[in-house]
Amino acid sequence: MNGIAIEDDYAGGNIRVVSEESGVVTLEQQLRDTTGWWFYWGFAAIAVEARTVTFEFANGEVIGPWGPAYSRDGIEWTWLGVDASRSSRASFAYAFEAGEKAYFSYCIPYQLHHFESFYARMTPHPLVRRKVLAVSERLRALPLLVAGDDSASRHILIACRQHACEAVSGYAMEGFLEHCLQSPHSRLLTQCKLHYVPFVDLDGAERGDQGKGRAPHDHNRDYTDRPLYRSTAALMAYASAFPLEVGIDFHSPYLWGGRNDRPFIVKRRSPMKEEIERFGALLVRATSRSEAAANELRYDGAHDIEAGEDWNQPNDRTCSSFFERRGARLAFSFELPYFGVEGGAVTPHSCRRFGADFAAALEAYVLGGGRNDEER
Repeated sequence: MNGIAIEDDYAGGNIRVVSEESGVVTLEQQLRDTTGWWFYWGFAAIAVEARTVTFEFANGEVIGPWGPAYSRDGIEWTWLGVDASRSSRASFAYAFEAGEKAYFSYCIPYQLHHFESFYARMTPHPLVRRKVLAVSERLRALPLLVAGDDSASRHILIACRQHACEAVSGYAMEGFLEHCLQSPHSRLLTQCKLHYVPFVDLDGAERGDQGKGRAPHDHNRDYTDRPLYRSTAALMAYASAFPLEVGIDFHSPYLWGGRNDRPFIVKRRSPMKEEIERFGALLVRATSRSEAAANELRYDGAHDIEAGEDWNQPNDRTCSSFFERRGARLAFSFELPYFGVEGGAVTPHSCRRFGADFAAALEAYVLGGGRNDEER
């Protein structure tokens, strides 16, 4: 379109221009090596003159209930708002100022530069060490944070971004770590070592890949005797070097609607099911007691997906199944929504608050022996 330039050559960018005419830019997300349809997209647009432009997607309804995620600098993100969407969730409009560059995305992004900014704010800290888990196929160093007392013999491992587009867990883990590293909430790190992998599929996250359903299989189907990916092979080797007590794998679910709008646990079969439910009861209490509970993300076990229900079928190739095989007392996948519900929308702030509540619940579970308050 004359006077409008579309870009996706930045961390997390993913778009293809289909056509441009009469104030409408038709776009579609790039699936790349994803074997089926998926929904992630991200792009920047620059306007020479002040004008309103409609962006229309030719590849499905991929604009969430709060409109697209929006940024003026690609760093700080918010929601553009429901009024930006047109007649369906396949298009939105934006009024550009002359010379303005704006970034838009399916969801609130979390890139390596967000992690680096967080790490710079957090360090130096006597309980935190940074390592390299592996060097990726595209020669990126995958960060690994280890937090806790060196004498601690109990180990917790938390992984994020098995699927490149599932970004919001990064903000939740910022809140988790901030909670754990602030006195008097550091009891967990005096008795346990926390191992945190923020990007299992770092290449995919930085390239703007879908990551989900990647051919021949994605990272969360790679926990086998012969893994394809350097990161999963390294994570398995690393986690095999210590006795694992808790292993949690963060994800985001599908689009929106139903349980996809709520935080939920992907349950495993007994006896792990009972441990998951003990932790879940503590997380319910933590999020309901939160100072922000009235208007932010809350967990309710009613939205959990049971083992054998719908898509939660037995699979021994996933990260959470690997954690269970490693002997973890508590192991599961946890799904954070891309959008949330009215009154509990996903934002960097709400995810950090939820992460702090998650840390409080995990502290109560680990230091309380896995018993909930009614059992004490």
